[in-house]
Amino acid sequence: MIKYGVYTALVTPFINGAVSYDCLKKLLDSQILGGVSGVMLCVTTSEGPTISSEEYQSIIKFVIEYVAGKIEVWAGVGSNNTETAVHKTILADKLGVDGMLAVTPYYNKPTQNGLIDYFGQIALATNKPVMMYSVPSRCGVEISVDTVSVLRNDHRNICALKEATDNCARVDAIREVVDDEFCILSGNDSMTLPFMSVGARGVVSVMSNLYPKEMVKIVQLAYDGNFYEALKIYRKIYPVMNKLFIEVNPLPIKFLLKRAGIIKSDEARSPLGTLSEKSIFLLKDLQI
Repeated sequence: MIKYGVYTALVTPFINGAVSYDCLKKLLDSQILGGVSGVMLCVTTSEGPTISSEEYQSIIKFVIEYVAGKIEVWAGVGSNNTETAVHKTILADKLGVDGMLAVTPYYNKPTQNGLIDYFGQIALATNKPVMMYSVPSRCGVEISVDTVSVLRNDHRNICALKEATDNCARVDAIREVVDDEFCILSGNDSMTLPFMSVGARGVVSVMSNLYPKEMVKIVQLAYDGNFYEALKIYRKIYPVMNKLFIEVNPLPIKFLLKRAGIIKSDEARSPLGTLSEKSIFLLKDLQI
């Protein structure tokens, strides 16, 4: 189960339409060296919806073998079809991941009892830890505080929540209805410190693709109660963090990773498109 930490929502490097495992190695090396707790594969930042079943299995197998237990490996298993999510959960479990990240069903906007059934079926399909992912801006539905409480009480392997809002009061309310072993992680880099001030214990980070050491230090300091020193580091990297979502994720972070020489190409799969000239100008102007 998660204590605290930085979990990198890892980009998937592509070259000429194919996954670049050489670039993936270099990216993983930086994550291990940076001290992150784990990586999240085949999630939104990874362009998970564009990854085939064969690629899904290949990426997970490769990463598990390459990191060799140095950091945790989690897989995105969410879907807007419960049967598909359960199938992915069983598959990821067999492949040997450390945990599952399950986003709320997107597009079909389920009820809260629908969410209880959805996450419950995922939890029953594995003995591994399950992290729920609430991102109403993308999915059109929020996991209510009561639903979090019900799911945690009914399924002990549902042990974490990735909260991708800017609502500190909601984090505080969730903290009140779950036990101390349940871990809330910010789903937005910019909300890491505010959320940790009211009970979150880290972040599922896009920023840590580029700045793993800095994000790990920020979370460690905040977890230890030293928000003053954490804020100093946060302010140093905020100009970059502030530009990560000037266009749809992961286009900006891929551009910056290529610029930093960590990956060879900032290619993204259709239908994401490419960065505008205005965004390229803004990103080129950043000091990284």
